[in-house]
Amino acid sequence: MGIVKEYTALVDPKRAALVVIDMQNDFCSLGGHFQKQGYDIKKIRSIIPAVKALIDDLPPEVKVIHVLTIREPDGSDNHWRRHKLLPERMRKRREGEGIGLNVVRGTWGAQVVEELTPRPQDYVFVKRRNSAFYQTDLEMCLRLWGIDTLIFCGVMAEICVESTIRDAFNRDFDIVVVENGVAGYSEEYTAHMLDLMRVAFGIVCRAEEVKNLFPSFTP
Repeated sequence: MGIVKEYTALVDPKRAALVVIDMQNDFCSLGGHFQKQGYDIKKIRSIIPAVKALIDDLPPEVKVIHVLTIREPDGSDNHWRRHKLLPERMRKRREGEGIGLNVVRGTWGAQVVEELTPRPQDYVFVKRRNSAFYQTDLEMCLRLWGIDTLIFCGVMAEICVESTIRDAFNRDFDIVVVENGVAGYSEEYTAHMLDLMRVAFGIVCRAEEVKNLFPSFTP
């Protein structure tokens, strides 16, 4: 709790956004692509209540942004095909060794998990690479809205969340990472990511502490 108290009343809710990354059925749900591939999704699903609480309880001035990975059914935007040197897991995916596509445009797997379905007032951005800033309108909209502080939740902590945070930091946004609002299939990788965030990029706090960053806010 101590670190958040140091920053109390520092964030203007009108200049803040909650960024929820890739909380989609193929990554997070029973019957989704990665659960079918044998991945343990318990840790992934365990963050849903914390993310839901933030969406529901933060000051209404805080914009809620969902960032989704979307891929084409024919695999034409599969960037793994462009690389000659890849980690083994990605190489297998490129070579189509029974893994198949995921988060395909228009499918259930690409939809946000039911508990976090975007509300009419929320915003949705689509990305095709790890970072939500790469060739999307996200930065343009954040600048137009006067946003300077980004609060991050989502999956995978060490891939898409971290990639987006690095790009956000290098674009001079202030960073808040929700400790119990990010996850990956490896708890070890998530722990390393959170340690790195604390050291180099911003503040890390639990979902229930985030409200303390806003002045004169009573949930």
